[in-house]
Order: sequence, then C-alpha cells, then structure tokens
Amino acid sequence: MTSAGRRPETLAQRNFRLIGEAAEIITGWPRVRDRLRAVHVPDAGGRCRGCTSQTRTAPEWPCALAFLARGGAPEDFTHPVRTSHRARLL
Repeated sequence: MTSAGRRPETLAQRNFRLIGEAAEIITGWPRVRDRLRAVHVPDAGGRCRGCTSQTRTAPEWPCALAFLARGGAPEDFTHPVRTSHRARLL
C-alpha cells in the first residue's frame, strides 16, 4: 500500500483511466471524433474495419479507438456481435 493508504493502481485500472481521460479530450475535437466513429465500425465477422494490419488480425469491435470516440460509454455499442473485453470492463 502507498503512504496514503491506497493500493497502487493496476495496469488495467491505469489503462481504463487513461482511455476515459482521452475520451474527454476527443469530445472537444468533433471532426476527429466523427472520423473515428465513421472508420472504426464492425465488419460482418465482428472485427473492426478501421484497425488494419498486415501482420495481425483486426481486433474485435469495439476496438479501443471506437470505444474512445464514443466517450467510453458501453451502452453506445449496440451491434449484435460479441463485444471485446474492453466493453465489458464497466
């Protein structure tokens, strides 16, 4: 425990906190937010169309950028495919 009596934050807690902070910033950039929302959408297999890589499979939707562009609100992800672990954190 830290000197303040609190446990140090875990990596997952830190990442979740940082995504929330970034989501707050993105809300002030409507053009960036709207572009991320338009590009990071699910394909027929439930993977993100906007996350492309020549060496890896696209992540399951919602990806971190889709989550970020929607303000981190899990209720915004209503697509009927299986959601990723990111959306189940809340």
